[in-house]
Amino acid sequence: MMRNTFAAAIALLLAATGASSAADIGAVRFKAAPAAVVYSWTGFYVGGNLGGGMASSHFDDPCFYCSSTTPTRGFFTGGAQVGYNYQFGRGLIGIEADVSGNGGFKDSVLGGDDSRALKVGLKANSSGTIRARAGLAVDNVLAYVTGGAAWADVRQTGTEIDNFVGSPTFGNPTGVTANSSGVRWGGVVGLGVEYALDSNWIVGGEFLHTMYQDGDATIIRPDGSQICTGRPAANCTIRNQLTTDVARVRFSYKFQ
Repeated sequence: MMRNTFAAAIALLLAATGASSAADIGAVRFKAAPAAVVYSWTGFYVGGNLGGGMASSHFDDPCFYCSSTTPTRGFFTGGAQVGYNYQFGRGLIGIEADVSGNGGFKDSVLGGDDSRALKVGLKANSSGTIRARAGLAVDNVLAYVTGGAAWADVRQTGTEIDNFVGSPTFGNPTGVTANSSGVRWGGVVGLGVEYALDSNWIVGGEFLHTMYQDGDATIIRPDGSQICTGRPAANCTIRNQLTTDVARVRFSYKFQ
């Protein structure tokens, strides 16, 4: 009788242990998976950029050399940017400022078929923008448009040369110049796309079209006096306008 009672107790214990194990397995099997982390573009960021573009420098002489020219040339550019994004749903707005250093632009000649000609050129060694951004974010991919104000430290040069083939000083400067320098403002529009590699690092590409305000330089003699005598002063001014198109790659670090 005792043997039968002991066997029954063992059987009851094994059955209870099996039921408990099955319950544990069922609990593990139906445990909910953790929610996926959604990337957020909101936050401050800093970074750098590198690229190239085309610069178009239009020069116009109302009527001293009585000609115009528009030299166009590619150039390299590189710089840094800082900004802030705010994401709402899939929409995004932001603001960004950048500063860049630029390669040289192409020079040209006004009045090349006359006895005197003016070599003209523009330089904008440094430039920058202050822009708003608006875009569409899908997880860690962002496409955006941008626009705002642009500035450039522009130097206009003009050096007159003796252009008479039979002259012993052919090709040499005459001393007459048309130079000016200063910061010019303008407008910029563009578009771009960015990809977040992780919660901090972002890479992307961007295209910007910029047009700056007109500039001018008065034609003067070596002693600094205006070369125009008996003519309207406006006829002795070299005017120019700078336009650039830039494509660049960019990388940024977003702060958490």
